[in-house]
Amino acid sequence: MNIALGHDQYHILENILHGVIITDVRGHITFWNPTNEKLFKYSQKEIIGKPISILYGDNEKMPFKKLLETCIKEGSVHGQWFGVQKNGLRIWLDVRAKILKDNNGVTDTCVITVCNIGKLKYTERRLKKREIMADAVFENSSDAILTLNREGKILNCNPAAIKLFGYNKEELIGKALNVLMPFPYSESQQGMFQANMVPGERKIIGMDKDIQGLKKDGSVFPIELSLTMIELENRIIFTGIIRDLSFRRNLERQVMEIGNEERRRIGRELHDGLGQMLTGIRMLSENLAKKLLAKGVEESEDVEEIASMVREADEYARTLSRGLVQVDLEKKGLSVALQNLCKQIAKVSKIHCEYKESGEVEIEDHTMSLHIFRIVQEAVNNAVKHSGAENIYVRLSSNIHHTSVTINDDGMGFELRDENQMGSGIQIMKHRAGMMGGVIEIVRTDEEFTQVRCIIPNDLQKFN
Repeated sequence: MNIALGHDQYHILENILHGVIITDVRGHITFWNPTNEKLFKYSQKEIIGKPISILYGDNEKMPFKKLLETCIKEGSVHGQWFGVQKNGLRIWLDVRAKILKDNNGVTDTCVITVCNIGKLKYTERRLKKREIMADAVFENSSDAILTLNREGKILNCNPAAIKLFGYNKEELIGKALNVLMPFPYSESQQGMFQANMVPGERKIIGMDKDIQGLKKDGSVFPIELSLTMIELENRIIFTGIIRDLSFRRNLERQVMEIGNEERRRIGRELHDGLGQMLTGIRMLSENLAKKLLAKGVEESEDVEEIASMVREADEYARTLSRGLVQVDLEKKGLSVALQNLCKQIAKVSKIHCEYKESGEVEIEDHTMSLHIFRIVQEAVNNAVKHSGAENIYVRLSSNIHHTSVTINDDGMGFELRDENQMGSGIQIMKHRAGMMGGVIEIVRTDEEFTQVRCIIPNDLQKFN
């Protein structure tokens, strides 16, 4: 060994866990500790006196002259290069080099430490690959993707979100999520994120929510929002995936309209076909009963009973027909249809059923009016059948932002009713509300009323 080392210094260098290489100013190796033998597979006997260039590939090396110049100029060198083992295999190394001078200030030796960072580089490559894949998914997803902080402020958004809502990226960053939602959804999102941090609070994280989106130009359209919560570097962020449901809703409306048309056809067949036949049979039976009675035939009472049963069947068929045939909203309007519904319910059930309205409540869109009517019809029938209510109040109202219909009853309360019986009806009501871009709320009020409320935004894109 050409370098003067004390026994203790030599012992330390021999046992250090990093590879330690000492060269002279020409680049020939003068010291080689045991860790290097594990890294490069050369023994001390094989490597002492050899040029250091034997340890790195031609494509990766920093010429030793340049290494020395850099060390002299900057005092040290630090970098990451491939090293070459005795068997020709390459290994990633973290390399640090420092120039040592003798007592006269003349450059004497170069001390180099090396550390195998192959596993670190492998991990970095995997992380980089995952990052590239995640960025590709984020940037190229057809669904809008947002990242948000725990206050619901937008941290980042992908191109699909920009295209969907009509904002540029700078306009969205830092804004609250509820700027992308109309009333009433914008209000319900306030505090939504904090609620998910509180035990016992209603969670929406991990659930797909069908709500409404609000574009920059003010147009409203149906969306599906899915939120997930992620703990990242001791902080919590949310990821929101938003899907445009406009096409799906249009298909659903077409399917529902086909169903309504089939209901109308069956209703007309009952009224014009079966109804007319039953009416004819009833009239013939009544005439026959009169003739038999005039002749004193005892069986005239049996014929009269048959006529009575046919009359009941005729009335039942007409009732079915009225239920199946679409409510004549085009001629009389939603307001009149709801008034008549309340009168009919009061007459049949002997329950006080009252209708009120406020604002400009007439709706030009016939399909929308029909959905509202069916929602009220289902809610009122539920109250009659399941709540034990004595009073039912229906209220239709409208303002500049939304149209709402509220059904209150003083029955036992929703939580005490048979949910198995009511479940499908409630789901149908929610579906109808969603078709209009609205929402159904079912709550127990402070006045001990069960309240079913449907809210529909007025600025929804054309409903058809």
